[in-house]
Amino acid sequence: MNKIEKMVFALVLLLPLSAAGDPATAIQDDPLPGGMIEGEIDGRVVTCPLLKTDMKAYIHGDVATVELTQTFTNPHEKPMHARYVFPLPPDAAVYAMRMRIGQRVIEAQIKRKEEAEQVFEQAKAEGKQAALLTQHRPDVFTQQVANLMPGDRILIELRYAHAVPKRDGVFRYHFPMVVGPRYVPEKRGAEGEPEPLELGQWNLPASAPVAPPDSVDPERVGIEVHLDAGMPVRWMDSNSHVIDVHEKGVGKRLIRLAAGRTIDNQDFVLAYALAGKKVTAGVTTWARNGKGVLSVLIEPPARAAASKITPREMVFVLDCSGSMHGVPLDTSKRFMRQALANLRPTDRFRIIRFSHTASGFAETPLPATEKNIRRGLEFIDSLSGSGGTEMTTGIRAALDPKPVPGALRIVVFLTDGYVGNDADIVRLIRQRRGTARLFSFGIGNAVNRYLLSEMARAGRGAARFVRPEEDPEKAADQLAERLDAPYLTDVRLAWEGASFSDPTPARLPDLFMGERLRILVRYDEPGAARLTVHGRIAGKAVQLPLEVELPADDPSGQALDVLWARGQIEDRMIDFMDPAAGQDRREKLEEEVIVLGLEHKLVTRWTSFVAVAREAVNPSGQADDADVAVPQVKGVSHLAYPQKAFFGSSVPEPEQWAAIGLLMLLALLWLRRP
Repeated sequence: MNKIEKMVFALVLLLPLSAAGDPATAIQDDPLPGGMIEGEIDGRVVTCPLLKTDMKAYIHGDVATVELTQTFTNPHEKPMHARYVFPLPPDAAVYAMRMRIGQRVIEAQIKRKEEAEQVFEQAKAEGKQAALLTQHRPDVFTQQVANLMPGDRILIELRYAHAVPKRDGVFRYHFPMVVGPRYVPEKRGAEGEPEPLELGQWNLPASAPVAPPDSVDPERVGIEVHLDAGMPVRWMDSNSHVIDVHEKGVGKRLIRLAAGRTIDNQDFVLAYALAGKKVTAGVTTWARNGKGVLSVLIEPPARAAASKITPREMVFVLDCSGSMHGVPLDTSKRFMRQALANLRPTDRFRIIRFSHTASGFAETPLPATEKNIRRGLEFIDSLSGSGGTEMTTGIRAALDPKPVPGALRIVVFLTDGYVGNDADIVRLIRQRRGTARLFSFGIGNAVNRYLLSEMARAGRGAARFVRPEEDPEKAADQLAERLDAPYLTDVRLAWEGASFSDPTPARLPDLFMGERLRILVRYDEPGAARLTVHGRIAGKAVQLPLEVELPADDPSGQALDVLWARGQIEDRMIDFMDPAAGQDRREKLEEEVIVLGLEHKLVTRWTSFVAVAREAVNPSGQADDADVAVPQVKGVSHLAYPQKAFFGSSVPEPEQWAAIGLLMLLALLWLRRP
C-alpha cells in the first residue's frame, strides 16, 4: 500500500466518527422527505413537526393588518403534540385565531390563560385536536397543536394589527421570523419575569430546539405585502430580502419575495418613502353606535432653531457577549468609529464593554481630544465577543458614577438584546437613570426589539435598529443629529366640545428629530370637537389646533379599536414593571389587563386563545411531544446557544474533536511506518 492509499484509508477511518455525533443530539443519516428534521434525544428517535408559514400584510396608511397562517404537518408514523416558538412585533395586537382541519373551521375563544390551558390539556387527553396560543413576552409566543395525527395537516390562522413606524421620513414594515437565544444571569432581582429559565447560561424561550440552516426547510416562509399608502410611493426597498414589487395604482403596491419563499433565519424588513406633502398632524377615526376611537398623529417640522451648545458626557456601552461575536460586533465597531469622529471638543466620553463583567478603557470621562479619541479607537479594535450577557453590569457601569458637573449625560447602548431578564434591566434603568438619556441600538438580523424599545422608553431616549447589511456610519451620523435634546417636549392634548377618555400612551414621550407620535383616545358622543396639541420646541411653547368631526359610525379605521386596547394594555404593563409598584398594585394591574384582553379578544400575558375540535381522533390520547425546530439566527455565533439546544447538528461536540484528534495522531504515526 503506497502513501496515498494509506492517507485515503486513514481519512475514511475518520468519516464515521465525525458523522455519528453525540448520541443525545445526532442527526439521522438517511435523507428525510420535505425538509423533515429527525434526531435522537437520550437514545430515542424524535421527529420534528413540519411547518410552513404564510404571511399576508395589508397596510392602509401606516396601520398594518396581518394574516398569519401556520401549517403543521406530522411526517411521523405516530400521533404528535406539536409546539412552535415564534416571534411577532412587540406592539402587535393579536385579535383573532382559528384552526382549520380539512374543511372544518374552529374559531378560537379568548380565555384567561389558566382556563385556556386547562381546556387544551383536557382536549389533548381526550384525543381531540386542539390549538393553544400563549404569550411569553410581548414579542414571543408559542403555538401548541394537540393530537396531530400521522400525515395530518392542521392550519392555524392568526390575525394581528400594529402601526408601521416612520422615522426620518422612511416607513419600515417589520415582520420578525425567528426568536434568538436568551441569556439569564445567575442573580435576578426583579419579580414578574414571564417564565423561569435556567440561570447563568444561554436559554431559548420555551426551550425551542435549534437546527443548522441546511437542516431547515429553505422554503418555510411565504411573504406578501399589500400596500395602500394613500399617496404616491417615492421609493421602496428591502435590505433583508430580494423582493418583487408590482404597481397596482397610485400609492398601491404588491410586494412578494423574488425567490417565492425563504428560510426563517432573519427578520423581513420593508422600507419605503412617500412623495406626498408632509402632514403636521393627521386625524382618523373608527366608530360604532355613536362611540369610537380617535387617532391623532403628530409629526413636528423637520428642524428647529439651533440651541446653545451643551457640554456632554457621552457614554458608549458595547455588548461583547458570545451572541455579538463576529459580524454583529464588527458592525458595532464601525458605528463606534463614526460616533467618536462626531464628538465635539467640549465633550467628554467613556467606553464600556460588557459580557460576564463590565470594564472600560478609562476610569473617568476623558476630554474628546485627538489623542484620547485615538486611544478609544484602539480600545474598540481590541474587543472580541464571548461569554454571557450580564447587561446589568454594563448599565451600572454607565449610570452609577457621578455625572460630569454641568454636562448632559447621554448613554448609547449597542446590543442585540439577547437576554431573558428584561424586567430586571428596565427597572434598573428607571432606578439609576437620574437626568441621563439612554439611546438603544439593536445590532443584528433578529434582535430583541421589545427590550431595546423599553430600554429607550425608560431612559427617555430613542431606539434604533441596525442590520449588518446597513450602513452603521450613517446610523451614527443620524444619532449625532438628535442627541443634544428632544425636539418636542411636554406634549399634551386638550379638547373642547366632546367627551374624550383614556388616552394612550398614558405618558406622552418627548419626540426627537425625525420621530412622530400617535395618540389614541376614546369618545362617547359623535359631533364636532376641537383638539389642541400643546408642547415646547427649543424651549418655546407651541400649540397646534385641530377641528375634527367625530362620526357615529365609521368602519374604515377598524384596527384603531384593537390598537387602542393594545395601548391600554401596554400602559398597564409599563406600570406593572415599575420598581415602586407593590404587590397589591400589580395584582390590580394584572386584573385590568385580563379584563381588557377578554373584552377586546386580545392575547396578553394572562389571556390566551384556545380552539378545540369536537371529534376525538386519537382515543388513547397517547402521542409524542415534539417541537418545531427553529434555525440559528443568521449572523449569530453558535457561542450564543446552549449546546443542548442544537438538534440534528452535524458539528462535532468537544468530545468528538478529542476523539478525532486522537485518530488523526494515530493515522499520522501509522503513515510514517516504512
